[in-house]
Amino acid sequence: MPYATSYDGVKIFYIAEGSGDEVIIFVHGLGESHETWKEQIPFFKNLNFKVIALDLRGHGLSEIPKKKIEMEDFAEDVLAVLRNEGVEKANFVGYSMGALVVLETYKKNPSLFKKLVLEAFVPQYPPAQTEVLINMSMDEIASQVAEYAVWREAPKELKEDIYRIISRTNKEVYIESAEAATSKAYDSVLYDIEQPTMLIYGQYDFICPPEIGEQVKEKIRNCKFVVFENIGHMPHRENSEKFNTIVKEFLLE
Repeated sequence: MPYATSYDGVKIFYIAEGSGDEVIIFVHGLGESHETWKEQIPFFKNLNFKVIALDLRGHGLSEIPKKKIEMEDFAEDVLAVLRNEGVEKANFVGYSMGALVVLETYKKNPSLFKKLVLEAFVPQYPPAQTEVLINMSMDEIASQVAEYAVWREAPKELKEDIYRIISRTNKEVYIESAEAATSKAYDSVLYDIEQPTMLIYGQYDFICPPEIGEQVKEKIRNCKFVVFENIGHMPHRENSEKFNTIVKEFLLE
């Protein structure tokens, strides 16, 4: 299982499967890991994509950095993985905080991008509730995420798996990442995107409501906008079959 070394020496875990000429890289959300893409990785590998999914610093199997995490660090992690794999052009899929990481990466090297998929995305989040998070355990944080990030009728098994992934995350990393993600605005970069872009939202996502997506769509010149009915904040997990199908169609058109 490969690791890439980021710009500051932090070891970044990732998986790379498939050998196709078309590359797709998946970037997870806050407190997650590459495991959130478990339904996407084999699907796109079987379509002859080269599939890459990383664990951002401090998450999953990647090393926890000694300095405070910033969004620029996450983008450098993505760039390190792509360099390690010799990738010159890729399709990027970013979920929630991962969508912000994709845009931060775009700011650094737009020539790497072929197409973008931004899932459950808002250009700017309200300030992180640091004081609240400090007084919660990771079990409590993970339980809250598992219960409220998805639609109320999501399967119990899905909620349990979301809890499993989030609860493994270091609490300090989680808080630092939340602060990093909420400290910057990405409206301005939207106007610069020239590559085809798809926005995906859940109908009942109160974290990143589709109404925000309607506004985002107007700022990206070549943009598709999709809302999943009866879905919360995690379309790629709540309806992976539909997610995989529409992303496939978008990338192959």
